[in-house]
Amino acid sequence: MPSLNLVSRKFFPAGSVFLLLLILTPGRGVAETGEKNSDWLWQPWIGTAGGYESDLILDPDFSWQVVPGGGFIELSPGFRLIRPLSDRTSFRLLNRNTVERFFNSEGRTLFASSLLGDFRFRGQSAFRGRATLNVDYFNDSGSDSFRRLSGGGEVGAGAQFARWGFEISGYLQGRRYPNVLALADNNQTLTYTESHHGMAGYLIWNPLGNLFFKGTLNGRRTDSVDPVYESTSWTASGSVEYLLMTGTWLSGNLSRQSRDFSNRIPGEDHDSYAQVGVGLSRVLTSHLNLSVRYAHSAYTYPLGGEQKTDRFSVGVTWQFGKKSPPIMIRTMDSAGPRRGGYTAGNAVPFRIQASDAKSVALVGSFNNWNPQANPLRKTDQGWWETSLVLGAGTHEYLYLVDGEQVVPPEADRTVADGFGGFNGILQISPINGNAGP
Repeated sequence: MPSLNLVSRKFFPAGSVFLLLLILTPGRGVAETGEKNSDWLWQPWIGTAGGYESDLILDPDFSWQVVPGGGFIELSPGFRLIRPLSDRTSFRLLNRNTVERFFNSEGRTLFASSLLGDFRFRGQSAFRGRATLNVDYFNDSGSDSFRRLSGGGEVGAGAQFARWGFEISGYLQGRRYPNVLALADNNQTLTYTESHHGMAGYLIWNPLGNLFFKGTLNGRRTDSVDPVYESTSWTASGSVEYLLMTGTWLSGNLSRQSRDFSNRIPGEDHDSYAQVGVGLSRVLTSHLNLSVRYAHSAYTYPLGGEQKTDRFSVGVTWQFGKKSPPIMIRTMDSAGPRRGGYTAGNAVPFRIQASDAKSVALVGSFNNWNPQANPLRKTDQGWWETSLVLGAGTHEYLYLVDGEQVVPPEADRTVADGFGGFNGILQISPINGNAGP
């Protein structure tokens, strides 16, 4: 069983690694979004949301405590920094922050912040690899007991093909609750700490041009300074995303966790948690996204009984930066890549109309989102164009117009980038394969 010092030491070196990477990595510094001659791609965003939650299941990993819900508002700023290290490797620094205020008798305010450093490698064929370090913080104004600091690392490897991809990863996490005391095996009272280690498998399948399936299976072992909380758990989750029309996605998700405690008597050694949700998201402009979501959750206690929670929210996310250039997004022809029209080894043309722009670049998964890798050249009537030979598979991409991110107007499919924005999707078929719809 890990000692207090062993677990708590995991947090601070992770944060130090991020600072060292920022300071020691050579480059010309952080610039505005996609600014020309910058080694970094800077993508800030801010989200706001409001809604209602019937009850709040707080901190399910620790105690599954349920507190009153009510109406709430939420503010969630964050950013993503991407630095290409070579034509096949890149480093990403991601930050998410969430402040959530509940309007109920307790007036609770929740704050969560996470910082993640991600090194990614893309092989010559379908192989993909990554190494990740993270630091997270959570605080609840209603109870100091749930204040926690956590961190750790994960290593994953997998492959991405034309219609599907997978990843297998292993991880190690540590968590410390500074205001909670626990009784250790030697009857010594210590600050409560725990560590998690496990493996996860991830699968994505794109059978049709406008339909995505995703599934995850996660096995985890928890070791705690308090033996009562030592456990083994399994979590299975799945989601589906369907493109109703350009820029509008309908989604659904289902997840279930089953946990067995190692040092509790029979009948009190098992609990479970399940959630089902549906959502609708819409790209309003190149900067603004709207989302609507409903989720139902249920927790089954070790001694029997069930606690249910319903949550409904409406949110808007804004990717801010310099003023958008006058681009004909709604009325322009599909001048870029044609859906289902290209196979590996053939040149793919990229064209966008931006009459007043000074520079246009193409960034995507095929060039590690490097704004210097593929600039477009200006032609007649305000058009900018270039062409690339891409390998088979599913590629995500964006245009940078005067440093501003623009979702490809010609994209028949878009996919959420996980940070409040959307990327265009380009499908390249194998040489002897079918392009699909």
